[in-house]
Amino acid sequence: MDEFVKEFKQNYLSGNFIMGDEDDPFAIYWARSEKRFIIPLDELRVSKRLKRKIKKNPFHITINRNCPQVIHQCSKREKTWINPAIKYIYSQLSKLNLVHSLETWEGEKLVGGLYGVALGGVFFGESMFFTKPDSSKIALVYLVDHLNRTGFEVLDAQMPSKHISQMGGRTISDGKFREMIARACQKSNIQFTSVPIEASGESVVQRINQKSNRGCSTADKAGDCEINQAENNSE
Repeated sequence: MDEFVKEFKQNYLSGNFIMGDEDDPFAIYWARSEKRFIIPLDELRVSKRLKRKIKKNPFHITINRNCPQVIHQCSKREKTWINPAIKYIYSQLSKLNLVHSLETWEGEKLVGGLYGVALGGVFFGESMFFTKPDSSKIALVYLVDHLNRTGFEVLDAQMPSKHISQMGGRTISDGKFREMIARACQKSNIQFTSVPIEASGESVVQRINQKSNRGCSTADKAGDCEINQAENNSE
């Protein structure tokens, strides 16, 4: 396992990510994309409706309470790259503090969540799921807040998706991505579990608002902030 962990880290630090073959339960391979999808931590866009819901604390959010179950739930799709080999690998890596999960609970029922790999100041998001409306979106909002509170710099989402694009995700070149993670992964003093997850939805929304406003001053294009704010105000 030690050799695999070393290989795993080296690949992620190089911008690769692991995939499973849905037709072979034991096959895995390393993949790479010419474009990378990230979520800027200071530019998350959260609709007014979702903010109102978060403030009401409709779900209980936890960290690493049941990472294997989150991975299993993420694999329950008609077509998935999360085969048995992938589930085993990530479940084992969660025991080594490399893989972490956020769980969304309704009472004692797991209704949503996400998991990913933490290396230095980078969180490589792997997958997310929901069984109740907004449960995965709320998990993502809490994740961004938690990454900001713990000093992370990069949130990788790997592949574009419609709802993450609506929440501020953007595509960058593979070269730019590797530059970002090369710097951020050197931060050995950052620990995903250094602080507990925030319990107050009100506090999460307040910090997300503050971060998003500051992010406007460093947007890549002069018009980005006006567009983002107009979209938020229209929801």
